[in-house]
Amino acid sequence: MSDDLEQYLTKGVQCYEAGRLDDAEKIFKEVIAQLPHCADAYNLLGIVYAGHKKFPEALVNFKEAVRLNPDNASYNSNLGNALQDNGELNESMPYYFKAIELNPDFTDAYYNLSNSLRKLQKYPESMVYLNKAKSLNSQYQKCYINAALIHVELKQFDQAITELMQALAIEPNSFDALSSLAVVFSLKRDYGRSMEYFKKAYETGRADEKFFVNYAAVCVELNKPVEACKAFLKSAEIDPSKNGALGRALHQKMLIADWSGIKELNDEIVKRLHLKQDVADPFGYMGFSDSESDLQQAAVIYLDKKFPIPPVGLPSPKHPRHKKIKIAYVSGEFREHANGSLMTGLIECHDKEKFAVIGLDNGHGDDGNLRRRLTASFDEFIDIREIGDFDLAQQLRAKEVDILFNLNGFFGAHRTALFANQAAPIQINFLGCPGTMGVDYMDYLIADNIVIPKTSYQHYSEKIISLPHSYQINDSKRPELKRIITRKECGLPEGAFVFCCFNNIYKITPETFKRWMKILQRVPNSVMWFYYNYPEAPENLKREAQALGIDASRLIFSPYLKMSEHMERNVLADLFLDSLPYNAHTTASDALWANVPVLTLQGKSFAGRVAASLLHAIEMPELITYTEQEFEDRAVDLAMHPEKLAELKVKLSKNRLTTPLFDTKLYTKHFETALIEAYERYQSDLPPAHIQVKP
Repeated sequence: MSDDLEQYLTKGVQCYEAGRLDDAEKIFKEVIAQLPHCADAYNLLGIVYAGHKKFPEALVNFKEAVRLNPDNASYNSNLGNALQDNGELNESMPYYFKAIELNPDFTDAYYNLSNSLRKLQKYPESMVYLNKAKSLNSQYQKCYINAALIHVELKQFDQAITELMQALAIEPNSFDALSSLAVVFSLKRDYGRSMEYFKKAYETGRADEKFFVNYAAVCVELNKPVEACKAFLKSAEIDPSKNGALGRALHQKMLIADWSGIKELNDEIVKRLHLKQDVADPFGYMGFSDSESDLQQAAVIYLDKKFPIPPVGLPSPKHPRHKKIKIAYVSGEFREHANGSLMTGLIECHDKEKFAVIGLDNGHGDDGNLRRRLTASFDEFIDIREIGDFDLAQQLRAKEVDILFNLNGFFGAHRTALFANQAAPIQINFLGCPGTMGVDYMDYLIADNIVIPKTSYQHYSEKIISLPHSYQINDSKRPELKRIITRKECGLPEGAFVFCCFNNIYKITPETFKRWMKILQRVPNSVMWFYYNYPEAPENLKREAQALGIDASRLIFSPYLKMSEHMERNVLADLFLDSLPYNAHTTASDALWANVPVLTLQGKSFAGRVAASLLHAIEMPELITYTEQEFEDRAVDLAMHPEKLAELKVKLSKNRLTTPLFDTKLYTKHFETALIEAYERYQSDLPPAHIQVKP
């Protein structure tokens, strides 16, 4: 190489180091044009492309550099990095091994090799090479941070903290170490320490969009929706296309009925969803959107970003035919919780001659009656909180579990990554997620012909198991209710007509609230009764009522109560008014059990059609409406004509024990029929298909 070209190449390096990547790219291309066998120029051009995140272009140039000089350790390591960045993890490793062979003290090569192995979920092997890198350079801080990531994947949070503390000892103001500590402490539910490290990380001045999302997630756990919303919006300011930040901010606003700017926020979400950007947590977005196509798009994007099939790509297991079909339920709510209250009877009613039933507990239990009933009903009950997803998937494969149920979907203490690891040959989305999960590794979704009519199947990535009555299981062993709570205790006026909605506040949209306020305007001496979690919600809703001409005193708010006490207060309501686009689900069943009629407006999506499903199953279709005006008129008619409401309550009281809705044994029979059909298809090497269970 001539001195002039050598100097020109050096100038290109200087441009790269100054962040002038376009200038550097131009210079390296000019050198290659004049000296096409210059391996250094190809290597440097590859580095520039990698800086631009143009990994395919980087690959081409690193490959040429290695072809021209196969015995250069740096070229081989850089090619390994480009392959790793391009998702070609297995292909990256030979180049790291070659780099190490050429230079046994090449710390970066050991570190990057460990990265590929970590991403392939080969955690023990990854730790071997991280430890080798540490032995070569004990001050190599990134090694300790990556070791912590491995421990987090294995649910070894204390070990992760130890590694991160060592990283901090090397660089006390390390943003990566401080922010990672904040996240790990939050995973341990030590939110005080988590907030301490978030503050320290923020003070480094390097907070990025991911930092604000992680901080917001802890605010959510601490029941601070206002602060969480601000942090999500701050993340979206930095990059609105990532981390579902816009949708998550919208959900926090909905939790407290803060409707300022939500139309504009939703317009932005819809626009970016159609651009296939990660802008909405699909569970939260169900409370605002009734577009099945938008909800599916949100789920597809979210799962692809958060819980893709791991690069190791485990195939679906093939188990021999079992005398008893082995089924396992994964949940974070095997306790006093909406899902726990629904599921208990099903687990008790399973035919143990045909099914072996396992409970996989990812939550924090209590000592309540539901918990005791559940744990007593499973053949095996396993605490999975401290077992990593990959290891747990391997354990379930070894147990030869045939059918694995995801009872959380995206909600709560879910373990979606377990399903991404293809832990069982048949994987079913059930109960916790009233919609599609948008991924190929979920085979079936439990539904019925009301919540998902056949005309909507294209909006659901799973095959549909359609049960004959309602998809929602209910427990026939709910205790009979006694009216031990008085109106006075709940702040309800004597003699008033009490409309209620005990749905979570996030299900109340401005449109739903406006319908309810129109009903109050037309029904003198009536009140609307709510349940709330956050102190901001009552004040916001009162202000909205006043803006619509309703005296705020006509809105009654009651705080959270234990489930048994909540069930007792249900009986004080006269008529339950449903919400849209996210209906009452468990709360509708609660009201019907308490002999309180539920008036619903049938929506367009799964979440907006659940109450209609329940009312069909209890044979009360007259409580289903199909237009806003019909909903309002029906509510007013029932409130103004007590004899009509009384007739409905007599019918409801009779139907509660004589129709399918609360017939747990009948439900279980139909449910098991579907499972057997899905299992027989699998044993016959047939792919999943839609299943219609006959009554």
